[in-house]
Amino acid sequence: MPARTSLRRTRTVVLRMPSRSTDDSLGASARHADAWLVTNRWLHWDKFEWQFAALTGAAAERGLDLQRVSTDEALAALAGGNVALPATALIMDKDVAAAAQLEAAGVRTVNSAAAIAACDNKAYTHAVLTAAGIAHPRTCTAPLAYRNLTVEEWRASAFVAAVGRELGYPAVAKRAVGSWGQGVELVHESGELVAFLRAAHPAPVIVEEYIAASHGRDARIYMVGRTPVAAMRRFSAGGDFRANVTGGGRAEPWEPPAQFVEVARAAMEALGLDVGSVDFLDADRPLVGEVNSNAQFASLTEVTGVDVASQVVALLANASRRPAATVMAPPGSPIR
Repeated sequence: MPARTSLRRTRTVVLRMPSRSTDDSLGASARHADAWLVTNRWLHWDKFEWQFAALTGAAAERGLDLQRVSTDEALAALAGGNVALPATALIMDKDVAAAAQLEAAGVRTVNSAAAIAACDNKAYTHAVLTAAGIAHPRTCTAPLAYRNLTVEEWRASAFVAAVGRELGYPAVAKRAVGSWGQGVELVHESGELVAFLRAAHPAPVIVEEYIAASHGRDARIYMVGRTPVAAMRRFSAGGDFRANVTGGGRAEPWEPPAQFVEVARAAMEALGLDVGSVDFLDADRPLVGEVNSNAQFASLTEVTGVDVASQVVALLANASRRPAATVMAPPGSPIR
């Protein structure tokens, strides 16, 4: 039996969905906070709201003033200038530009703009994992097309030929940018692949080899720094080849073998992540499916009983131990 890494259970966490404040102004509390929790103003979901409340609550217990600020508010504040910025920002959105501009102003972001960008584009993730020698499915990346190619053009492409030759069918076609299993299809022949490519345009696309052992199941390790804090196995509903709790599947706690933890650490290091999750296609071998910079942990908390939010906040608190940054406005701008 392989060695296993024990994941310590902390206090039991009950999911309660909080109400959301309608006050979206960047008030004094946000201007003088220790850290910002950066979210998207227009993306709402009960599990997001629970997660954000769990993070701010855990921060309050540690004496860390973590204030929720939308990317809309953050970018507007940066544009205005002369606003006190926090030492750190926990980026819970995939707005790479917002994270990059906060970094340019001297804010330490968790995760960095570069790490978010690398994880958000599966084609780029594939390149990074390949360079690091981390096992993941064989992958073909579709070339950039400046217009929606015709069926005949795609059929004549070297890319479609390579998928059939190198991967075979069925294969897993994915929009390179997407979440929650959306934009992912199992294609059984070249005609289905071409239809997927045309429907996906202008989104970038990758195609992965189909791993039969992973049909309808996978495993996830949530990492804080280089430490595994919680893990679960996921199973699809209704025979779907995608294993996703959000899509109606089920999950159970999982104690990952040491070799899985080592691969998860290597993936986090390669992609430059502070926090995130590493998904494995098969619980019997450490074959990485995806790496997520903005992984949601409400379901993971409910399934495992691990207080993930407190451990994320602990990392954020350590990152906050430096003076806050200030971005200066252009000459003549009013001081706020």
